[in-house]
Amino acid sequence: MTFKEHTVKSYDNDLQAVSKTLEEMMHLALQSINMVSEMLKSPQKEILDGIKKHDYKINSLDHLIEKKVTAILALRQPMAIDLRYIISAIKVSSNLERIGDQVKNIIKKINDMSEEEFKIDVTDYLLQMIEICKTMVKSSVFAFNSHNLEIAQDVMKQDDQIDKLYKDLFKLIDEDEFNRQQVKKIINTLSIAKSFERLADHSTNIAEITEFVITGETK
Repeated sequence: MTFKEHTVKSYDNDLQAVSKTLEEMMHLALQSINMVSEMLKSPQKEILDGIKKHDYKINSLDHLIEKKVTAILALRQPMAIDLRYIISAIKVSSNLERIGDQVKNIIKKINDMSEEEFKIDVTDYLLQMIEICKTMVKSSVFAFNSHNLEIAQDVMKQDDQIDKLYKDLFKLIDEDEFNRQQVKKIINTLSIAKSFERLADHSTNIAEITEFVITGETK
């Protein structure tokens, strides 16, 4: 965290508490995304049960951020970049909470599918999307907490990589002719890929929020 020091030390502690809670949410989100990798490679009901508990923890921290921000606004009356950071922390927390929701939905979709549905050569595409999404989540929160515009802009560029993988996956599937049953499997797979695309969008949102906090300007 790169905030300037304030005269009141407890104010610095309040800001650090928000920063650390966002980092905790980020780590939980990354662990959730790792569960998707495990589910793709070896679907297990235990993972579905685990993601529900994980999502509950993320939701709880989202509520905690709201309480912390409300208290700071009431007691500290922050100004300038501090004010933008504090207010925007709620939006960042909300995007992390939605990432958790997206991951939970992805795992549910995989659980509802049979292992045979991934015999089409698409798993590599999905795993690539997972790795990029993990990098985007981690980098976006780091950029927000450290006020790093360069890293935030890199996250926005990575969103293009996710979009390209989705389009390439769509082209791969479109190259062959499939029977009705195979088409159903393909639609399910594309639905999962689309969820990854939305997951990446939430990280991009955090990067754009970071840009606003640093510059005070909106697009």
